[in-house]
Amino acid sequence: MRSLKYSDKVKKAAPIVNAIKALKKDEELTIQYKGDKFKVRAYCSVDDKMSYSVWNSFRGMNVSKVGRTSLSLYTYDMMSQKTTYTLSLIEAAII
Repeated sequence: MRSLKYSDKVKKAAPIVNAIKALKKDEELTIQYKGDKFKVRAYCSVDDKMSYSVWNSFRGMNVSKVGRTSLSLYTYDMMSQKTTYTLSLIEAAII
């Protein structure tokens, strides 16, 4: 399998990026990523800026950045340990 150019990756991820950015307050979008379903939820943060979170059936992570090809996610555990993850939108699909 040949590797995609960055511009091709951006084009492939664009429909999902655009759908996420089009979400309004309290709306959600269901995506499939590596065989699992996730809900991307939109909400207004304290400064009235649109923010997002990603949830599976019982756990969620906040979105720190909606990139051109991925979502940067983070969460904190009970001991204030930060966990980060990069969710590739190239490998995701809207369902």
